[in-house]
Amino acid sequence: MASPDLQDSVFETIEPSGLLARLVAYWRRLVPAGLPGRQHVDPVEIGATLLPHIFLADVLDDGRRFRWRLIGTHIVNHAASDDTGRDLDATIAPAMRETIIGHYRETMRTRHPLCHRSKFVGRDRRVYRYERVLMPLAADGSAIDMILGGAVFGRLSDGA
Repeated sequence: MASPDLQDSVFETIEPSGLLARLVAYWRRLVPAGLPGRQHVDPVEIGATLLPHIFLADVLDDGRRFRWRLIGTHIVNHAASDDTGRDLDATIAPAMRETIIGHYRETMRTRHPLCHRSKFVGRDRRVYRYERVLMPLAADGSAIDMILGGAVFGRLSDGA
């Protein structure tokens, strides 16, 4: 996802709310023991309201790299590009690359959902709120091979 101007962003760890809370609740219902895998994720059950906010990233080389597998339309619209199939490190602004990819690695380490909020100035010079949740997926219930995420963008102001 070609990143908006995030260099001044500070990510705050938060409890998910709204659509992201619904996505975390859905993830928790998928498998009673172990981690859910991609094979457990049902787009019909997720629903049309939430699907545009969803993304999937493949975990490559034991978490040294990540690649966008799917990016929802809400996210593509705000990023102004669809980077499906590209590595995350090639699509994230250099100033924020280490921090954001670190969030993915932290999700792998803790094996639990991780949610952040940030503000950024978009290409249109407006100030936006960005909330994102990351959740581990494991086809075998143990080895994390994918990250399921959700993102919500909202405009805060028209900027200076």
